[in-house]
Amino acid sequence: MTVSRRRPTVAVVGLGLIGGSLARALSRAGYAVIGVDRPEVARRARAARAVARTVARPEEAADMSDVLVLAAPPAVNLRLLRRVARRARPGLVITDVGSVKGPICREADRRGLAFVGGHPMAGTERSGFGASSAGLFRGRSWILCPGRRASRDAVAAVRRVARAVGARPVPMGPAEHDRTVAFLSHAPQLVAWALVDAARADPVARRRLGVAGPGFAGMTRLAASPPGLWRDILAQNRRETNRALAAITRALRRR
Repeated sequence: MTVSRRRPTVAVVGLGLIGGSLARALSRAGYAVIGVDRPEVARRARAARAVARTVARPEEAADMSDVLVLAAPPAVNLRLLRRVARRARPGLVITDVGSVKGPICREADRRGLAFVGGHPMAGTERSGFGASSAGLFRGRSWILCPGRRASRDAVAAVRRVARAVGARPVPMGPAEHDRTVAFLSHAPQLVAWALVDAARADPVARRRLGVAGPGFAGMTRLAASPPGLWRDILAQNRRETNRALAAITRALRRR
């Protein structure tokens, strides 16, 4: 499988915070970007010049692109992968930007796809295309988890996409990725919710939340993240997240 060293046409399926930011950044870098999302989001993306064009279905985007990026929540990405697998032509490189790698990498391997799992370590507590920014990935790590059928050219194509938006590609296996992000991302999300819930449950503290300083605000910023997305992420990485929470509990007891 060979991917030309010219700038590939990149399709982004899902134009929320991460997908929208990727589309903006790639368009700014001179890539031809095709977007896939609901009509109202697609209109906003075209108006913002985040994409050159939009199409209604991921299968159409797969037919028209060199690199296809799945940028929906993890469970949706799995369904999208199964859909585009039926139409994936030789030469199409498929990647994603989801927060869990094990399930989607196993599915891609099972289907014999040229898949390079990806996870940009960037984001905010906000969501949607309106929260997207071309500078979101600048200086951030972009984890790459190549599947068994991913050629060197396929990995190189995704690496170039990551570098084009200012990110630093970091190779990693899916299992190592899921263990790592359980500690660095998934458990911290749960801790942020727990801190807010605990403060609100205390009859004294909840009356005085307005006096909280930057420490509490920094620790709980993630509590504003969309719960639906996080339920999906945590369900897919439950085992490793539970491991991380157990380690945090042991560390607290040692204090």
